[in-house]
Amino acid sequence: MIQVLPWAAYQAMFLLFSGELIFILLKKVRIAEVFSILGVLVCFAGLIHILLIAERLPLFGAFEASFYIVFVLALLKKISRGKVIPLVFPIIILLILAFQMGKPIVLNDDYYMYDNIWVMLFFNLRLLAAAFFVHAMALYISCSKSARLYQLGGIFIYLVSEWAGSIWCLNWFGESWLWSHGFFKASIVFLLVMLACHMPSVLENNKLFRTIIGSLPACFILWMIFFH
Repeated sequence: MIQVLPWAAYQAMFLLFSGELIFILLKKVRIAEVFSILGVLVCFAGLIHILLIAERLPLFGAFEASFYIVFVLALLKKISRGKVIPLVFPIIILLILAFQMGKPIVLNDDYYMYDNIWVMLFFNLRLLAAAFFVHAMALYISCSKSARLYQLGGIFIYLVSEWAGSIWCLNWFGESWLWSHGFFKASIVFLLVMLACHMPSVLENNKLFRTIIGSLPACFILWMIFFH
């Protein structure tokens, strides 16, 4: 069953960020900024709804992930010193919101394990890291020199998330690390970031290759969160 407030907030965000994209294309920068701010405010209201209803931070599920990632991404856009092509952010945000299409627009069920601090840190910090990786991707697309900084910030947050997950695993299975599909995918994220940060000069000097390789961590973690 669709919850009315989350559904309305999702629809409003999609319309507002679509409006931002349209007005950027029309070169109406000030109007586009108004739509952007309204979209962020609606996103913030959605997060407050999650906090009040679920009494926790966003953790898991396409709906919670899309709201949280978009909100953090919008904040990073405001504080980032790296120059970004205006069209990049609304397009990326709309793509993230599109991942929610066809999925229930409801809060994720609260399992007993969500009361555990290590579980909360594991899931929430993974979403936070995803926002940093996506921001880095936007900067790579825009050929900004600060892209690597946000890539490194993202991997730091991601490793803290994995550390929390390791403690959760220790408390649950009695071991801090178990070989599984989940750990394999987690390792791939780390390796992709290392690849992006240690590209050979031949590839790094090529804008296309630099953008593709720099975008891989964001694309892979979004696939993990929304599709697998």
